[in-house]
Amino acid sequence: MSSLFNVTLPIKEDLPAGADPYEEFDFVPYFQEVKSEEELRNTWRVFTKVKDVLDNGRRLENASWRLWFRERNKAQEAGVDASQLSELEQYELNVSESLKKAEAETERMVGDIFGPESMTMEAETRRALQRQEAERVRKLLELGEKFEWNTQQINAVLQWVRDDVLASEEVKTPSYELIPSSYEEAMQLIQSSGLMLRKKCAAFAHSFERNGANNFLLYLVRELRGILEFSVYSPKKGPMWEDFQSIGAEPYPFDPQDQKALEEILSKYDCCLANTIMQAPVILVASHIQLRNVWVIHEAWPKDQIEYYCKEVFLMKHLDATVITQAFGKADRIVFPAKVQENCYQGLFEPSKASVIYNGIPLTAINAFRATQSRNRTRSELGFSANDIVLLHMGTVCKRKGQLITAKAFSLLKNDPEIQAMKRGLKLLMVGARYIRQHEIEYIDAIKKELEGSGSMEYVRILDVQKNVLPFYHAADIVLCPSLNEVLPLVICEAMAFEKPVIATSIDGIPEAVTDSEEGFLIPPGDEKALYLALKKLLLEPNLITTMGKKGRERVLRQFSFRTMSDKYRALFKTALEDNA
Repeated sequence: MSSLFNVTLPIKEDLPAGADPYEEFDFVPYFQEVKSEEELRNTWRVFTKVKDVLDNGRRLENASWRLWFRERNKAQEAGVDASQLSELEQYELNVSESLKKAEAETERMVGDIFGPESMTMEAETRRALQRQEAERVRKLLELGEKFEWNTQQINAVLQWVRDDVLASEEVKTPSYELIPSSYEEAMQLIQSSGLMLRKKCAAFAHSFERNGANNFLLYLVRELRGILEFSVYSPKKGPMWEDFQSIGAEPYPFDPQDQKALEEILSKYDCCLANTIMQAPVILVASHIQLRNVWVIHEAWPKDQIEYYCKEVFLMKHLDATVITQAFGKADRIVFPAKVQENCYQGLFEPSKASVIYNGIPLTAINAFRATQSRNRTRSELGFSANDIVLLHMGTVCKRKGQLITAKAFSLLKNDPEIQAMKRGLKLLMVGARYIRQHEIEYIDAIKKELEGSGSMEYVRILDVQKNVLPFYHAADIVLCPSLNEVLPLVICEAMAFEKPVIATSIDGIPEAVTDSEEGFLIPPGDEKALYLALKKLLLEPNLITTMGKKGRERVLRQFSFRTMSDKYRALFKTALEDNA
């Protein structure tokens, strides 16, 4: 039994994907660069409430003023040049006064970033510690449930931990701050914290590649791990394998064609989450063994073309229209990210089983990035000058996303005399190229051929799929989404969160996010001339870029709150599990 508690105390709270703890970060080089009191306060802003996004795309989390000040002192003790201290003294650095000014400034910034419900640093730190304590207790009780311990056995384990493990000289924190004394006390702590003993959920992805559907799943799993213990399954490994590991959702491979193996996997869980229409076989097996399930449909395949998309577009040997149609009839809960999708599949499911939940976006990370990163420096690092107008097309480079339409419109722009007369450079950035399927490779070649033929290729950059996309939005002036088939792409919401006007096709769920001539322009699908004219209007009336960008930001805050999305999914799973009780 001792192996169950072979841990280092205190246990740290899990950090989100792409984050590193401040406690393990090397602060010294940063403090060596401080030259003034203003710069000193700026480092505090970066290293505390406003999360820092590093050059490699990762973030630092969980700091406070005290930690910052302690690390600054550590840096000085570690041998920071004495002349630096004298320089700071020349600016009459008063720590107490600086603290007051910095707290006031940061509280304003935090209010802008996190809204009126933001807490003071002391309250937030206290809440984090209470959550850590409750999380430790919950994990212990989950172990008890797993191994079927009774109350007497749990009490014996608690007593052993307190008397033998925590009483040792190596553990300096008093035992009463780390673990309760009895099962009854543990349950009271769990209930008072709002944390519940988690059910086990198997989440299924169609891949671990970086794309919108998988980013959605990563965000959702991270938000719901307070009520569900997740494992994530995909047919094969990919770049996001480690992302799920980093948030405590262990990833596993599985064979979607092996129904017996899939049934064996699902039998170990209390519920399952199937992400994308391609997980229809998971829904059928879950229904067969009466396991509660939630199916999130990101696609908008016309009912009469389901077979075509299964076989011709996504090359799924194990999937066909019959399997998908049957899954719609068997699913316990079906979630659509847009109303247009619900209408697309109308008649295949019982209306009472369907919900529309708009995909939220992680505004906290976006806000922190905007607050801490210089736009001019970001543009410079990407190779753009302050005078450039940068058009961004974000998304997997394939026919469905319409990059060839963008290339043709850009060719028209570059050869337009009015645009040529502008004194600003026009640049196009496409992010999302991959070389997996032959049709994707051929499509990229077609884009390059179009741009080379018009003499525009030298003004265009086509980048591979990127892990950290925030710098590209930050650098852009206008974001393009001329897709031929979509649902409601997160690219649009993310662009609006960065206050960028959007030009997108008026298809599927996009009009639910963008109103024509308000947050941007809506154009017909496949119409490069319409895209060219919409871009030309923005370029010749630059005040529209600012106005539409601000309206887009307002709409994101109003309609695509990440908190609202996660709250709705939380309620959905709670209801589904209660129905199974």
